[in-house]
Formats: sequence, structure tokens, C-alpha cells
Amino acid sequence: MSTNQPPDRGTGAPSALGSRSGSDVGTVTGTGAPSEAATGPVMVQRTVVAALVLLVVPLLTFAIAVTLGDETALAFALICVVHVLLLVYAGIVTAGQLRARTPPRLVEAVPPLAAFLAALATLGLAQVLADAEGIRTSAVPRLRHGIPLPEDLPFVLSVHLAALAALVAIAALPLMMRRTRTVRALPGRIGEVAGKLGDTADDADSPRTPRPPVTSAKDPLLRRLLSPASRVLLVLGSLAALAGTLVFALAELPQPTAEAMTFVIVLCPAPAMLWAVLSSLWRRDAELGILMAALYRTMAVPVLGAIVGLLPAFLAFLVPPVGHGFAEQYRAAVGDSGIVPEGSPLVMFFVLGALLSLLVGMLGGLALSIAVIMPLLTLFRPEQLVGENGLSTNRADRRQNVAAMRLMSLLVILIFVFAILIADADAGEPRFTWAMVTLAVLVGLTVAIKRLQRKKGDRRPDVPSPEDDSR
Repeated sequence: MSTNQPPDRGTGAPSALGSRSGSDVGTVTGTGAPSEAATGPVMVQRTVVAALVLLVVPLLTFAIAVTLGDETALAFALICVVHVLLLVYAGIVTAGQLRARTPPRLVEAVPPLAAFLAALATLGLAQVLADAEGIRTSAVPRLRHGIPLPEDLPFVLSVHLAALAALVAIAALPLMMRRTRTVRALPGRIGEVAGKLGDTADDADSPRTPRPPVTSAKDPLLRRLLSPASRVLLVLGSLAALAGTLVFALAELPQPTAEAMTFVIVLCPAPAMLWAVLSSLWRRDAELGILMAALYRTMAVPVLGAIVGLLPAFLAFLVPPVGHGFAEQYRAAVGDSGIVPEGSPLVMFFVLGALLSLLVGMLGGLALSIAVIMPLLTLFRPEQLVGENGLSTNRADRRQNVAAMRLMSLLVILIFVFAILIADADAGEPRFTWAMVTLAVLVGLTVAIKRLQRKKGDRRPDVPSPEDDSR
């Protein structure tokens, strides 16, 4: 790593929208509750415990359902015990975030996310077991009328405990966010934005110091593409895809659940892909800047994520018992309505699933780049885009170039709106009329941007001209 580039989690790695947290906030060993100082091994241990919770809780629920399928009341009672333990873990994690006062690290989001996903997974498995026993929709009415079956009350309790664990776990995330410097500075930021509306030309023209780069071409490819949180999400997505494959292969699922499970398996790597793109806001690249780095990650990260995210699930599929169970379940519950063409070998599920995951990652990353990152930059960091696009940073031209970049952000979004409106629109329909109105606005924006832009010339963007102000 270059000596002039701060690490991802250093104290000086700021956000494009505000200073980024980097203090050494850890957790009580193994629980996920933040402590004032944590060593590297402690944080690794916390991540391992969270991964084990995500993997073990659904598998334990599944094992109980398979082993005690004939004794439904006992099975749901044991599942209630599992959910109580998960609720305790989620409570410890959230209570730790409530007590913490120092700015958080991204890795602190791993335990609450793992507990939340584990709660959703075990809740789904409990619903599948109840559906197989025919009590999923009838348990509550029987309890209300005082004629319950032995398994009705344990089932309802297990559902409420899992839902409560999910809510308690996800509550840790806003508690983390309230401690970030960006959120703490939000009132002042809102006042700053409001003040800009009445700024004079001289005030609006004053440049802001660009944030130091976090990555560069000298960094390893993995570090340049993926933030630490994205790597954690990719590992969790791989584990979730593996767990989904095992559940699909070894459990008897109703048709709607089985079809949904196939798409969940292939889309597990998508959150890591999208977070890698979104993190470009605070992970500026020395050569690519922010927006181009986001587009670069939009194209590169899904390729890596689709392969790494589905590889463990594919290797599990190659194990004969899992492969046979997966094939039987797929043909019986999904059949021709899935992503595998009729008559094709079932290994195509993972090939086409990787392509579907790749497509979702690229389209989602493009949407984030255009609809989120670019508008935020034009609002809060317009000078960043002005410099990255080779436009003049001269004080006399800066105001016009900032306006041009903000109009450019609106132009790009309206291009997609026009494409959606004009598709399958017939002349005379309101949809066609709105498409033509959008087209007229696009033409007007193009003309305005062309007239507003002031270019530097042929000099490199990182070399200021004599008439340019230092940035």
C-alpha cells in the first residue's frame, strides 16, 4: 500500500458526505457488544461468532424439524428454545450498541446483520414445518376459540420469538448510525444546504478541499474493488447460498416456497456487490475519482461476486446426496417455471444463476451510480465531478460548471425515464405524450449543459492551469 493513502478504517478516512468513522471501537469478546478498545483477534472472534450464529441457527432448526417431524409439539418447543437463545444474542448485540458512545466501525454491523438474517431464516423454516403439518394458518384461530392442538401454542410462540429477535437485531443498525460523525453533523449539514440556496455568487464559487484518496492502482485488486464491509457481506452471502442449497435439497418445500428459495440462493451475493458500489462515496480512488470508481466496481465486482458467492453452494450440489435431493425437489416443486430450460442438466441452475446474479449486480450498481451517487456528489461535492470531468476550476467558471454537472445528473436520470416511457407506447396514449415531454426536457437540458460548460483545454485534470485556482 502506498504511504500516501490512508487505510479503509483509519482515523482519517473520511466520507464524501462527511467525515468517516475510524476510532477503535470493539466488542466484548464473542458477543458483538462494543467495548472501548478491541484488538484484532477480538474483532475476528466476533465476526466468526456472528457467522456461526447465521449458519448454526437455521441448520439447528432444520435438524429439529427433520428429526422430530412426527412429534410436532416437541419440535416447535425446541425451536422456541433456539429462538430464545437467538433473541438473547440479538439483545446483547443491540444493548452493546445502545451503551456505546464512540464512533462505530463497519465490522460492528456484522453481528446484528447475522442475527437478523438468522432470525428470518429460522422463521421461514418454522413456517415451512407448520405448513407441512397443516397448522400455519389455522393455529391462531384455534387458540382464539379455545380449541388448540398441542403444537399450536409452541408454533405461535416460535414465530413471535423469531420476529422479535429480527426486530431487536435490526434495531442495532440505527443505534450504530446515530454515533457516526456524519449523522452527528447532519443538523449542521442541513443548515449548510439550506444556506447554499441563498448564497451569493462568490460564496457559491468557493471550492472545497477534495478528500484524500482511499484506493489507487497500486493497491491489490481485491482491496480496490471491495471495502471491508463488502468482503464480510460476500462471505455471509456465500454462507447463506450454501445454507439455502442444503435446505432446498434436504427439506420438502411447498411449491411457492421452493420457487422463491431458488431465487434467494442465486441472489445472495447481490448485497455485497451493491455495497461495494455504494461505498465508492467514501472510498475515492486516486485515478478514477468517485463516480468512475463506482462504475468500475459496477462492472468488475459482480463478476467476482457471482463466482465466489455461489461456489460453496455449487460444491455442495456436487455431493451426491445433496445433488439428488436438489434435483428431485427442483423437478417436483419448480419444474419448467424455474430458470433452467426444460431438458437441460440441473448443473445449469448454478451457471444461469451466476449469470442472473451478475446481471442483477451490474444493473443494481448502475442504478446506484446514476440515481444515488451522482446526485449526491452534485449536491454535496460538485467540485469533485468538475475536476474529474476535465472542466475548468477557474473561479470565474466554477459556478457555471457546478450548475452544468447538476443538470447532467438530472439528464442521465431522465434518459432512463424516457426509455421506460417510450417502450411499448403507442401514439396518442398519455404514456407516449409524457415520453415526448420528457424528450423535449432532455433536449433543453442538453443545450443548457453545452452552454454552461467551461473546459480546461487539453491539460490533464490533475495538473492545474495557471489561471485555475488550486483545489
